[in-house]
Amino acid sequence: MPPFLCVRAGGLGDVLLLRRAVATLRAGGFSVWLLAPERHGSVLMDPEGVERVIDWEGPGVADLLRDGPPPADPLVESLRACAAAVVFSASSELVRAVARLVPHTVSHPPLPADQMHAAQWYTQAVLAFVPNAVEPTPFRATIDECRRAAELLAALRLPADYLAIHPGSGSPSKNWPLPRFAALAEAVSFGKAWLLVEGPAEVGSLTALRQLPGARVANGVPPRVLGAALSSAGAYVGNDSGVTHLAAAWGAPVVALFGPTDPRNWAPVGPRVRILSAPGGDLSALALDDVVEAVRRISRKDRVAPAESAAR
Repeated sequence: MPPFLCVRAGGLGDVLLLRRAVATLRAGGFSVWLLAPERHGSVLMDPEGVERVIDWEGPGVADLLRDGPPPADPLVESLRACAAAVVFSASSELVRAVARLVPHTVSHPPLPADQMHAAQWYTQAVLAFVPNAVEPTPFRATIDECRRAAELLAALRLPADYLAIHPGSGSPSKNWPLPRFAALAEAVSFGKAWLLVEGPAEVGSLTALRQLPGARVANGVPPRVLGAALSSAGAYVGNDSGVTHLAAAWGAPVVALFGPTDPRNWAPVGPRVRILSAPGGDLSALALDDVVEAVRRISRKDRVAPAESAAR
């Protein structure tokens, strides 16, 4: 069967929320291609996920959006090979560009309607092509990903059931105050080493957290390797961010802190996720004690180390 194309030019969290739609397409017999930023879309490269990622930031995409006949380049030929497409975008230009090349192109707004969760909203778009929705399972690491995750944890000298924290996001308004993340680390790490995940947006802004006793910093780690490492955490705490969605998708016990965004639409999807919503959507009003208690409740004892997890 010719491949089915999904188009989502979003961040890591946006791409991860496509997992239910991708699982549904795969259960319907489609191979799935994804047009998205490769640095994000590659996380869905999985035997149960997408077969190919076409880089949104690669050559040819800008030419594709220009008026006139489609250019003769590898991107166009790739899209012509697809049987159908869903474009998760409000851009009519993008929808028209894809529809010129892919028969049965469907446009679907990227923002969920009403109180519907984004994963369910995205899946609705593909139910015109397959009869029933399918829930995704947590990611499973390859043997190589297990090895690299285990090497990362060993190099950072992290204990079993370690605490992981990612204090950033794509917007300052979505971030719990840094001093409270520092107080949280001191309150629940019990003097042991803990993991500070530093994303590109946080470089240079986490000096105070980096200098805390026990802090071990991870940055620049490929998403699937980072996810495999986070799967062995005793607890993960983060804002509404791509890394929080990543930790949840890999089965980590997640405490997700929400402020101005609505978890009814954007909550991370995973088997162990606890949501804390700030009063009035203001994360400065979310008390430290409430987060500490949530971490203590979700911390698990059935840790599975990356090297021991089910590998393909």
